Amino acid sequence: MVRYLAHAVMHGGKVYRQSIVELDGTRVAVSRFDGEIHSTIFVSGIIVVAPEQRITTVNIDQMKHILGRAELIETAIKRISRYVIMRNLAVTPDETPTLVILQR
Repeated sequence: MVRYLAHAVMHGGKVYRQSIVELDGTRVAVSRFDGEIHSTIFVSGIIVVAPEQRITTVNIDQMKHILGRAELIETAIKRISRYVIMRNLAVTPDETPTLVILQR
């Protein structure tokens, strides 16, 4: 199991601010950050839960480009959220999730 804390986590068409995401095999859990938890890795940026079979390096590079061009993290969150929705990159129940880490 891996656990990350990020400025924003995008999963299932929703944006979770200041949240923790845990990936354990095919199970994804997103929870609000209430306090430090042992072995949690902080990501200064955004984490996108994406389908492992459909996410491409082009998608990842484009999201990194969006993050790099945005002056504010809030702007980047809105733009990347729109990108994920437009590209239909939400994980369906029969797909294997992966975490795309977009470090600022």
